[in-house]
Amino acid sequence: MKKITLLSLAITCLMLVNSFSQTRYIDEVFTGVTVTKNVKYGDNFNVYINPPTPQSQPLVMDVYEPTGDTVTDRPLIILAHAGSFLPKCSQNTLPLGDKEDSTMVEMCREFAKRGYVAISMDYRLGWNPIASAQKDRIGTIMTAVYLAMQDMKACVRYVKSNSGTYGIDSTKICVGGSNSGGYAALAYGSLNDTNELWLPKFVDVGGTNKPLVDIHRWGDFEGDNGTTGFFNYNNPGPSSDIAMVLNLGGAIGDSSWINAGEVPIINFHGEADSLTPINCKVVIVAATGQPVVEVCGSRPISDRATRLGNQKFYDDGFTDAYTQSANSKTSNKGFMPFYGPANGYEPWAWYDANSPCIAAGSGTGSAANPLATKAKAIAYIDTIMGYFCPRFIAHTSLVGQKELQDLSSQVSVYPNPSSDVINISTDLNVKTASIYDISGKLVWMSNYERKSTFQIDVSTLERGMYVMTIQTDKGMARKKIAVN
Repeated sequence: MKKITLLSLAITCLMLVNSFSQTRYIDEVFTGVTVTKNVKYGDNFNVYINPPTPQSQPLVMDVYEPTGDTVTDRPLIILAHAGSFLPKCSQNTLPLGDKEDSTMVEMCREFAKRGYVAISMDYRLGWNPIASAQKDRIGTIMTAVYLAMQDMKACVRYVKSNSGTYGIDSTKICVGGSNSGGYAALAYGSLNDTNELWLPKFVDVGGTNKPLVDIHRWGDFEGDNGTTGFFNYNNPGPSSDIAMVLNLGGAIGDSSWINAGEVPIINFHGEADSLTPINCKVVIVAATGQPVVEVCGSRPISDRATRLGNQKFYDDGFTDAYTQSANSKTSNKGFMPFYGPANGYEPWAWYDANSPCIAAGSGTGSAANPLATKAKAIAYIDTIMGYFCPRFIAHTSLVGQKELQDLSSQVSVYPNPSSDVINISTDLNVKTASIYDISGKLVWMSNYERKSTFQIDVSTLERGMYVMTIQTDKGMARKKIAVN
């Protein structure tokens, strides 16, 4: 019996040319963006492993929304900045490291112009890259990733608790980030079993013989049940479930963390990234040359996720230039590699020319990315948007639906396209018929109990592409329809 996914037609519809109008969530349909800065989504204790007096710090975010928008069930993108889990410009390394970094601001504005709600979040920072013992370097960096993940989950729960305020659909949330923010987002999507922290490279072998990330001190994956004075469980109540991860040059602690059934991941990565490897490799402290721990970048991430079937909805039916470019470089789903030394570390970023951490003579580049310019970075962000947005919307439009028997061949839809009436003809017993726009929003529904032939008036629908689902007594059929 042939099986298909409910997303198959939605994906195809997304990439058909709509000659009548721009498509919300895919194209820029708003010109203005409203930004609400420094919204507090929680507070928690700092990340230093043995502070004499742990200090609580506020956790804040900036919220970007399309100005004048009236839609109340919008997808949400939460992004975390880069910066190697160190304060901005610490040790004269990188001129980035907070929620107002150029990449975060530009991407949030780009998402908002497309109709999303976008958030740039701050999170707890701090680790010890110059520790003399490698286990201390491993323990502090992995704890930094772990606590940033907790903060990201707190942010998701906060927005879900206030979904009416921000006009978001809680089933359509993507968390992502650049570089260290990508590490946190990848951990969010895959670090969900305490056994994953017991891999030998994460254990204090010969010392405590326990994981170097102390969950009894800092709390569990959600940030709860830690030691008093070291944790604060923010925003209890809503789940921290998400629909997707967006990784911009980040890495995962170990590729084995990725398991079947976990959320899909879209990856972008520079082949020549000098700080975060695109493959599996030991990370090196740039300032000292000392080794930290082996992590796995976007190539093994996308390879394992593809083989496990987590990416199976991606790319099918997409024929756009972005997809063609990605497919020419890799067979892995949801992966866009960038080649060349000039496109290594964060090619989607540029930096404040007045920062003391700017590489000498580079203008808006850093030591890791000396050729950065605003024009170049925005071109890369355009590529990210063009590749990511259709996949996210195609996935979340029918998120949670199961594979069903394909009955589409037993249903006829005509004329198609139509400007007024569409006829539905089938020998099956129809229960309901529904029409969704390509953002996944239900725009029409009616009951047709045991009627096998009927008409649908589409004259009130806006011109464009839709997906019709027809529930019968034997399963569901899906039909692509066009209104002209």
